[in-house]
Amino acid sequence: MRHLPLQIALLFAAPLAVSACGMPQTPAVEAHRELRIMIVPAPRSGLDPASEAGLAHLSRAAGVALVYLRALGGGGHLLATEAAVGGAAREAVLQRLADDPAIARVEEDRRMTHQSPPLEP
Repeated sequence: MRHLPLQIALLFAAPLAVSACGMPQTPAVEAHRELRIMIVPAPRSGLDPASEAGLAHLSRAAGVALVYLRALGGGGHLLATEAAVGGAAREAVLQRLADDPAIARVEEDRRMTHQSPPLEP
């Protein structure tokens, strides 16, 4: 009788655990949304993404208006597009920034979860 509360708790917890294990393994389809971008300026470029001039330079290079969000560790910066961007336009923005010699590294900032399938087949 002393273990009755524990048994009742397990009785209610078991169905929850079973249903959680049956989560679908397909990632959610992303609609058009703002594109968050992590960049690292090239060491000798003099580019400061936090300044108005630096942000204007990056917006011209990307072909879309960007907003500065915050500095990251290791000399990186987090930016986002002002408007929603989707599909091939996302890749085009990232590629245009990667082609800029003032930028050493550019990458999309996106959430990764353990439920996501591998990116490469």
